[in-house]
Amino acid sequence: MFNFDFQNFSTAEIVNDVKTKGYFVFEQALTEQYVEELLQQIDFEQILLNTNDVGVVIASDIKFLTHCLANSKKAYDVITSRKVLDICQQYFTNSYKLTNHRVYKNTKKGHMPWHTDNNLQSGKQLSGKHNMPGLLFLFYLSDVTTNAFQLIKNSQTWSREYQHEIYLSDGFIENNYSQDVLTLPMKKGSVIVCDIHTIHRAEPFQDKDYTRYTLLFQVDQVGSKYIGHGEKNLVNTEYLENISPEIMDYLGFGFKRDYPAFPNSSIATMKLPEVWEVQKQLLSQTFQSLSKKLAISILPGTVIVNVKRMIWNFKSNRSKKS
Repeated sequence: MFNFDFQNFSTAEIVNDVKTKGYFVFEQALTEQYVEELLQQIDFEQILLNTNDVGVVIASDIKFLTHCLANSKKAYDVITSRKVLDICQQYFTNSYKLTNHRVYKNTKKGHMPWHTDNNLQSGKQLSGKHNMPGLLFLFYLSDVTTNAFQLIKNSQTWSREYQHEIYLSDGFIENNYSQDVLTLPMKKGSVIVCDIHTIHRAEPFQDKDYTRYTLLFQVDQVGSKYIGHGEKNLVNTEYLENISPEIMDYLGFGFKRDYPAFPNSSIATMKLPEVWEVQKQLLSQTFQSLSKKLAISILPGTVIVNVKRMIWNFKSNRSKKS
């Protein structure tokens, strides 16, 4: 999973960097093989349509797998790794929870506003900011040459002055803090650990041939004042190989969650090419459904049962021969 240098890098030094500078960076923390295997577990081209499973959704030019704890063992292992837990344990002074996580794919263009991640929600809407300590973990799953993570150095010390703002404008940052903007293009597997009160964004870009893959998750020190803070964590129990009270508390077992999954997606958040692909799926599946229903309405039940038996026996015999 992690390369030797990152695995053995001082956790105390990582925590000290975040507390003093607001961020920590390590290039190629994940091995290249691990990154490739993680991405192989996610099918970004399969958009679920009345399919009873966990999968990818689309919001504009970004495809999200929000519930990667249920869909990717490799992502689960990173998020619950001993290294991540040790960082959290040393950084926080009280109980901490995984409050959101996702793997996402950016393509073509993007213009994210400057913001912090100490958000409170009411339903699907942002309702304010909180002062809880929190950490943002961001792993590049592809070589990032553009659309890189950007932050404003030391902004975690003064961002609370702008708690009344959801976002900060490009013009405001350009006029007041351009000299403090740090842009972090790095190779796949690199990690950024960031104070959630640090002002940051992804660098704006427009390039139809460029794709960026990212694993992102957030951990907050959730106090009694904010019961319900965080998105629901759907976990595949197959992944719980070494379950412990520490892991259960971290993942929020038994802890109330009030926030819906991000992003808020529907057909309306898809671009026309993706909508057209869905329509093609619908056309094919509608034809299959109508044909099946027509056959069921015409043929006697005994005939249908016998046909199913013949198909099952044919497939069974073929699999035995192979």
